[in-house]
Amino acid sequence: MTALVPNDVETIKAAVAAHQKWLKHRGGRRADLSFRDLSRFNLERINLSGAKLAGANLAGARLAGADLSQADLFGADLEAANLTGASLLGADLRGANLHRALLTETNLRGADFRAGTLTAEGSAPIGGLGTTRLTEARLERAMLAGANFGGCDLTGADLNDADLTGANLSAAVLIGTDLSGATLEGVTFGRTVFDQATLARTYIPFALPPDAIVQPTYKLVTATDFLEAVTAHELWVSSGGAQGRRIDLDLAVVPSVELRGRTLSAARMRRCLLAKARLGGASLEMADLSYTDLGGSDLSGADLRGANLRRAHLARTLLSRADARPVALSGGRNWPANFEGADFTGADLSHAHMGEAVVHGARFGEARLAGTGIEDKAGTSPALPAPRAPAGTRPQGGGHTRFTRPGLIVRTGRGAHVTDNWSAGGLCLHAPDHDYRAGEVVEARVSLGTGGGPAATVPIEILHINRAKGQVTAVFHRRDDELKALLRAAVDEHHRLASQSPPA
Repeated sequence: MTALVPNDVETIKAAVAAHQKWLKHRGGRRADLSFRDLSRFNLERINLSGAKLAGANLAGARLAGADLSQADLFGADLEAANLTGASLLGADLRGANLHRALLTETNLRGADFRAGTLTAEGSAPIGGLGTTRLTEARLERAMLAGANFGGCDLTGADLNDADLTGANLSAAVLIGTDLSGATLEGVTFGRTVFDQATLARTYIPFALPPDAIVQPTYKLVTATDFLEAVTAHELWVSSGGAQGRRIDLDLAVVPSVELRGRTLSAARMRRCLLAKARLGGASLEMADLSYTDLGGSDLSGADLRGANLRRAHLARTLLSRADARPVALSGGRNWPANFEGADFTGADLSHAHMGEAVVHGARFGEARLAGTGIEDKAGTSPALPAPRAPAGTRPQGGGHTRFTRPGLIVRTGRGAHVTDNWSAGGLCLHAPDHDYRAGEVVEARVSLGTGGGPAATVPIEILHINRAKGQVTAVFHRRDDELKALLRAAVDEHHRLASQSPPA
């Protein structure tokens, strides 16, 4: 890797000033900040459109509102950079590192995120190696129409309510990725990697060709090898890292061996299959189990203080009396256990210490929560994000996650219809023989298709009629407590059905 050019504030300021003149055709010169160390620089609202930033270190940089359209960011390091509301229209981001970058409401239309390798003219590769990393990047409501994500790693990225119209997701890795409410019309899927839990909660609005979606390729770890690794890890913990070796697994299948009471503190087992693991009373303090499938496992009484189980699959897992309190760090800071977006469907969390854990976006359908301290948080967890529409428009379903099952039954004065899909904002009815008109408001009785359970009477506004498909799209004209209770029950039923689905 070529050494970065030292951080010279005055030189950088002069380059930015000359670039402003160049943009206005008043002389100046196009900014070339390639391989510059711009880490933690404040470049908010600066116009750097067309600038050369290949290989630059922009880690932690403040770029909110900046114009980086058509910029050359090939192989740049943008880890944890704040790009809120920035424009990267058509930017070259091949081989860039955007791990934990904040890209909320960023315009990335037509940006190129494919793998890339920086090469100096006439020499060997020097940096920006391999896959573009968008792991855990925050892309909520980002404009990504036509973006090329071919081969990108989007593990754990937040793409909820993003516009991905016509984007290329061929060979992209979507493990633990949040696509709720994202617009996926015209997206190209081709050997796109989905784990089962993410695929179950993602609504793809069109039929997919064979091999469009593939399961992750997991490495099989034998029981003998894993138990040897646990023993070496325990020595690593007890010796403070002087001996033994830390467990560090990614995309591995770990057999269900006896691990009750064993020490796995600070172990890394990300994106792994650990279903039905026997970890009762085990120490997992500060362990990283993010995006891991622990469905049906025994974690009763386990030490989960400060552990990272972000978007982990914990359906039907036994977590009673588990300790998920924060870990006290130096300087008086507390490090909380992280269960953001985890699936607790049918899990037993009774009397677990969960009150201070991060549970935003977690699903608790039919979970036992007595004595956990999270009953109030869990009671609202199935709620879907608030609608966010462009000015002057009313999106189908309000921009919410759409579900196809369970089917809802909608009864109006013109008959009963079943839903093709539904969301917290509205419904798509299968109603080929009924003459609704766009813009009219109709009183409807909505209930779960399973029969019984909650129902709601609510006015629905007809938005669109597709006579070729026999579909009628409508939004809820009013959302009262009766409707919210019905939708909560329907979301819980959806997650219960998804947890029972056999692996693909």
